[in-house]
Amino acid sequence: MSVRSIFHIFPLQIVILYFLMNAGCGREKPTASFEKISASIYRVDDACNVYVVKRGDKALLIDAGDGAVLGLMKKLGVKNIDWILFTHAHRDQCQGAPSLLAAGAKVAVPQKEERFFNDVDSFWDSFSLYYRYIYKPDTFKPRQNITVHKTLADGETFDWEGLSFEAVETPGHSEGAVSYIAEIDGRRYAFTGDMIHSPGKVWNLYSFDHRYWDGGFIGITANLKSLDNVLAKKPDMLLPSHGTPMDNPEQAIAALKVNLESLYDLNPEEKSALRSRPGQTRARWQKVSEHLYHYDPTSFILLSRDSSALFYDYYAVPDSGSPESYGTIDSVLTGLGIKTVELTMPSHFHEDHVRGFPYLKKRFGTSVWVYENMADILENPSYYNLPCLAEERIRADRVLHDNETIQWKEYEFTIVHFPGQTMYHQGMTGVVDGKKIFFAGDTDVWEPDEPNFIHRNLKLHGISTFLNYYLLGPEQGYVKAMNQLVRLNPEILLMAHSGPRPGNLEKYIRNRDLALKRVELVSKVLPYEDPNLGFDPNWIYFYPYSLKIKPGIEFETRVKIRNHFRQAMKAQVSLRLPESWQAEPQSGQVEIEGKGEGSVAFRVRVPQSAAMRQRTVITAEVKTQDRDWGEFAEMILDRD
Repeated sequence: MSVRSIFHIFPLQIVILYFLMNAGCGREKPTASFEKISASIYRVDDACNVYVVKRGDKALLIDAGDGAVLGLMKKLGVKNIDWILFTHAHRDQCQGAPSLLAAGAKVAVPQKEERFFNDVDSFWDSFSLYYRYIYKPDTFKPRQNITVHKTLADGETFDWEGLSFEAVETPGHSEGAVSYIAEIDGRRYAFTGDMIHSPGKVWNLYSFDHRYWDGGFIGITANLKSLDNVLAKKPDMLLPSHGTPMDNPEQAIAALKVNLESLYDLNPEEKSALRSRPGQTRARWQKVSEHLYHYDPTSFILLSRDSSALFYDYYAVPDSGSPESYGTIDSVLTGLGIKTVELTMPSHFHEDHVRGFPYLKKRFGTSVWVYENMADILENPSYYNLPCLAEERIRADRVLHDNETIQWKEYEFTIVHFPGQTMYHQGMTGVVDGKKIFFAGDTDVWEPDEPNFIHRNLKLHGISTFLNYYLLGPEQGYVKAMNQLVRLNPEILLMAHSGPRPGNLEKYIRNRDLALKRVELVSKVLPYEDPNLGFDPNWIYFYPYSLKIKPGIEFETRVKIRNHFRQAMKAQVSLRLPESWQAEPQSGQVEIEGKGEGSVAFRVRVPQSAAMRQRTVITAEVKTQDRDWGEFAEMILDRD
């Protein structure tokens, strides 16, 4: 049918709706399913649960998903969607808002999240990829501004067609989230956003992460209070953004509290991270043995007979006023009689372990040897959405592999994958001065009598932040790291921040067994066959994550997917782009084997006439055989 014939047959409003529903790089929108909750409430299965509240042929929505409700209006008996009340500003809640606004709907949002709707451009403009230690607000935000017609503060009511919706602040999953309480068809309903998924479960854990060394504790603590605030309103049913309607709120929330309190130590009087002890001071370098020294804040220095040195991790910055400035190495060189730094290796990619490498290379010609799975991160840090990245590009002179034996001077070492704090982490073992040592980086190993072992610490035993990429399982993550120690049984552990610690087999086994128990506890609070799906915020991601571009160019990108399930996964991936941009292909499919990784490649064309902002965000919409994951991943494009 031609454009001319469409305008001839249909009214203008229907024509606009036709093009909105068929726009977006040729994406097809299959008809969404829905279920009836009550005489006036329907749940539409979209990128999130979208609740349709009807009054005659008018409707109010709680959250928008991808706007699939537009294709269901006739079946639902709806002619007009008057309002959308948003619970929070995550993309899967609001990615369909533009099409709904164009169809005539108005938008009301939580007062504390307004800026992520009507001025999300400012959020993206200020977002920094490097030196990230704070994760709230998170990056699961709209890719473009969304017009807001009304904001709702805690306790404020929204009246519509004889119904009253009370906004109740329920932070946790999102800092400014609200739930809505309304009496409809003789029952009290709580539209709870992502505060709870189902009895005893939450949608994911990583959204509760606020800052480094947190592991979700701040968000979970806030969420527990939010659960109580909703219960105080005495709802008859909970209607979550993801998950299943719950008609026994007290029982569902009680089960979630049990699971969360088993996972986290919620008694602040008994927590102690033992990161440092007030009043203690330590020399800049500390002797471990005749040829081995710990060098604050994160390095170990190994001396050779010819007075050359190996630095295992090295943090230094160009700021001359900093205690870690480049020049401070001179006192160490003099004090230890070092003539040159011949070799350096990182335990992992964090900036406080690698920022001094370029200086060593420039001053001494130091060779850089890097474990295989972090070599590209160090060389192309902007390609990754990870915490604690340094902006310096560090190229590996040699790439190391798991269980590889290396020789440096008179020393022989074995390199092993040591994925405790992050999957991008190596360990190194060998004999120095007659002792079997192990360079453990930031993968902590606790003494059985330390508070971090006795109590359920803030890091979930090894997790500083979910964004590090940390996997759960009997042969993954921290458990795998402890199995390495059980197998190798070193006498001395060389911890990057805290220095040398005695090692013994019993300690390694007890740390491993505790970690295995924690895997079970995490599994109880997440609704997936494999808990990593609610634990890995980057299981769908762009590579590269960030690029510099300009109008008139083409660039390539991939959307990568980690399949955490044992069975194969089929996924369809589509890009959401600014108007007039084009992608080839428009949509791609991939089948990923169980526990494997797959990707879809795209070539994106930016028109010469494109009016680019300094920063543009594009997203990837992903659907698997059983679920619409919405615009799960984003890519940041800066104008060159």
